[in-house]
Amino acid sequence: MNPLFAVPTADLASLAPELLLTAAATVLLLLEAFAPALRRAFVPAGLAATIGAAWLLTGSDSGPAFHGLVESSPLTRAFSLTVLLATALGLLAAPGYLRRARLLAGEYPALILWCAAGLLILIRSTELLTLFLALELFSVALYALAAFHRRSARSAEAGLKYFLMGAFVSSFLLYGVALLFGETGSTRLDGIAAALAAGNGSPGLLLLGSLLVATAFAFKLSLVPFHAWAPDVYQGAPSPFVAFLSVAPKVASAVVLVRLVTLFADSPIGGRWPDVIALLAVVSMLAGNLFALVQRDIKRMLAYSGVAHMGYLMIPLASPGNAAWRPVLVYLVAYALMNAGAFVVVSMLYPSSDDQHPIAGLSGWGYRFPALGICLTVCMVSLGGIPPTAGFIGKYLVFLHAIQHQQLYLALVGIAASLISVVVYLRVVYMLYMKPEIAAPQDVAPDFGGQVAAVVAAAGSLLLGLWPALLIDWAVASLPVG
Repeated sequence: MNPLFAVPTADLASLAPELLLTAAATVLLLLEAFAPALRRAFVPAGLAATIGAAWLLTGSDSGPAFHGLVESSPLTRAFSLTVLLATALGLLAAPGYLRRARLLAGEYPALILWCAAGLLILIRSTELLTLFLALELFSVALYALAAFHRRSARSAEAGLKYFLMGAFVSSFLLYGVALLFGETGSTRLDGIAAALAAGNGSPGLLLLGSLLVATAFAFKLSLVPFHAWAPDVYQGAPSPFVAFLSVAPKVASAVVLVRLVTLFADSPIGGRWPDVIALLAVVSMLAGNLFALVQRDIKRMLAYSGVAHMGYLMIPLASPGNAAWRPVLVYLVAYALMNAGAFVVVSMLYPSSDDQHPIAGLSGWGYRFPALGICLTVCMVSLGGIPPTAGFIGKYLVFLHAIQHQQLYLALVGIAASLISVVVYLRVVYMLYMKPEIAAPQDVAPDFGGQVAAVVAAAGSLLLGLWPALLIDWAVASLPVG
């Protein structure tokens, strides 16, 4: 074997979770072509691959691989497990929806697994071109999944809008990488940090390049003003996929954004970065909740709610450093449970992508579907940050971080935005239990997998709210030293 092309076994072993996900997705796609009779087993097989990847992650060694292009650490492992949690919930909720929509096919779990593999690589990347390749890997899968409901005009529109906006933003990232490489001579994060510390490069071009790179991940997080795609895509895409889309890409993008903000804020060009992040946080929190307040479609409401939640997530980044990792990790785990859980329930109560998803249509259904009603209520209460739920713990740590770093105004704005959001989420609970039923459900038949996913999300939100030390201690054990 040519030693120039030999890959060390240790490097391949470090990518075992991603390789497992990729191989499983490839096998599923081949089975779709050659053994379509096995379709009912495809999604369970994808779920098994996800669980296997999580098991491989828990036993992986720490350290760099592929000459430092990717790294493994307790922190990357924690965020990767959060992505796989969202992947598992999205896959659990999928079979019933796909059967009702006559879309049961191997492409769906295969695309989800490829997307998860790209997200895991993104979390572990320490070099900008690797970041770009990982971003494109999962983005292409997301575009296809958004338009997966082939007979739905809304789904086709969602896929097209997401593709056009995503391709546009990818060009921002690539141009930003080119500028940073031209000014620093490196695409590695540590190399860029060293060049910035030495004062190399034009400050103007460095600032432009860093803003372009950050913009790409602000788009994936649907922060204002990069949020316009989210309501239409969430509304038109298959709901089980939105349970994944609304959480997993945001987890990975948040990791990258924390690294980038920390890198640039500590450099000579980073004097105004905390102010920019604070502005994004304030605008996203207020705009997201105010727009959610006037929505009548529950998927659009949850889309704008996601904008607001990413605004809360930006609060720790306004004072970047290693201390920001704890509130970010805790918040994202809580958000994965409550938001994915909400979309899982929505996927069962609104079976067709062609339909509207009116909040008023839930009137009285809390009594007709008691288990789903309780799960949706818990998720709404957690999204509102009401104790005793994981959402409350996440917001508490975010606001506490702001206060501890002399940014009381951010905590106050966040609390005010949270009070607005309580009206948004409790309106759903009000419809479920305090309004008479106005229409009998059509073709609503909750499936076992979807109910399991909903119960796991709701129970996880309650358990981590009642015993927050379980989550906080795990997060602290994953933090970088120093």
